[in-house]
Amino acid sequence: MISTMRAILLPLATLTLVVACGGSSEEAPAGDDTAFTSDPNKTVVVGGAAAGSATSAGAQSSSGCVTLPSGECIEAKSCADGERRDVVLDSAGKVAAVVCYPADAAPPEVNSDGNVELGKNDNGGVVAIDGAADGVDIAGNVTAKGNNIVVYGSGPEVSVIGGNVDATGNNFSMRGVTVKGDVTIGSGNNATMILCVIEGNLRITGNNNVVAECVVKGNVEIDGNNNVLVSNAVGGTITVSDSKNLVCDGNVSWNDANGNKVLDAGEKGAALECTTKK
Repeated sequence: MISTMRAILLPLATLTLVVACGGSSEEAPAGDDTAFTSDPNKTVVVGGAAAGSATSAGAQSSSGCVTLPSGECIEAKSCADGERRDVVLDSAGKVAAVVCYPADAAPPEVNSDGNVELGKNDNGGVVAIDGAADGVDIAGNVTAKGNNIVVYGSGPEVSVIGGNVDATGNNFSMRGVTVKGDVTIGSGNNATMILCVIEGNLRITGNNNVVAECVVKGNVEIDGNNNVLVSNAVGGTITVSDSKNLVCDGNVSWNDANGNKVLDAGEKGAALECTTKK
């Protein structure tokens, strides 16, 4: 049965970095301590000058202060007990966003030879795409109409959606997944895409969205306020509306030189700015 816990994107106005704390962070509780964990009470740090470190550093406990790749220990906004957290850093190492997700140590897996629809009756649903290196896991499209739906993958190399993703509810989140088509998130707010690969285009309409450490082959188009785009590699352009409180930082161009749709060493290019829609 699908879990029924809540997903919250904490508003940017609440993301004040406190002071560096003197204590050390605690070890992550037993279970999956990779960057792609869906376990309760765990935290993953993404973005920052050392973008990519999340996949090597993995998860840490959500209690105590948060250890950055530099070893510095900081305080960040907490999530509710039983949730899991992503702390998103800008290139200066400051907290740009904190995202709280529903957690489930063993979420139900959704694999399909066709399409998958997560409907309005699936509000609060936590699902997973398996981590076996067996090719495409969902051959068709994924449609998410409910609110607070989270799709956890075990990494974009192994958790693969063969079609498009279309989400219209609030608080839709997807982590650690490859989408071979386009991702369209419309009519809802608080969407989150982290540690993902999108081989098509990413289009988001709504407010308070976070896209961090994703690789997008096509274009990124955002229409809304309070959006955070950090440490992404994009093959096309990043276009935003004339929005308020935009964080666009540490994004780079991607030249897929060998055409394999994988971000290989040496393929990151110059800094990629967010341009305003005309």
